[in-house]
Amino acid sequence: MDNSKRVYVYFNLHKRMWSMRQSGKVIGHYHDLYLKDAKYLVSEAGRKRVLKEKKKNVHAGVSGFMVEDVPPMDQIYFPVTYNPYKNKTFVACKGIFDENETSVKKSDYAYLDCNDGRANVRAIWRK
Repeated sequence: MDNSKRVYVYFNLHKRMWSMRQSGKVIGHYHDLYLKDAKYLVSEAGRKRVLKEKKKNVHAGVSGFMVEDVPPMDQIYFPVTYNPYKNKTFVACKGIFDENETSVKKSDYAYLDCNDGRANVRAIWRK
């Protein structure tokens, strides 16, 4: 892995793990990981294909620089989610800010895990 380049991470439904790509190539699979300078990406064309075919495909994920951990800092964090049938973007889980789901495009850090067999994403910001 080239640490000077961004990685793209998506939840692999077949392996039930996070798959990581860099420069278009899968370079690893993880149960949990941290990303710095996280961007939450959704391909609108891929989303439309899911809606049309009613079949999942890789079209959404988180991009960033892989890091070992979040440095000690005052932070706020909350879970984010993505459902192509409900949202066009990643959103803060309902009830975090209000009863509406707020779009999330980026965060200082992201923590991704799948230890319970589900894709869990936590957006982390410096306070």
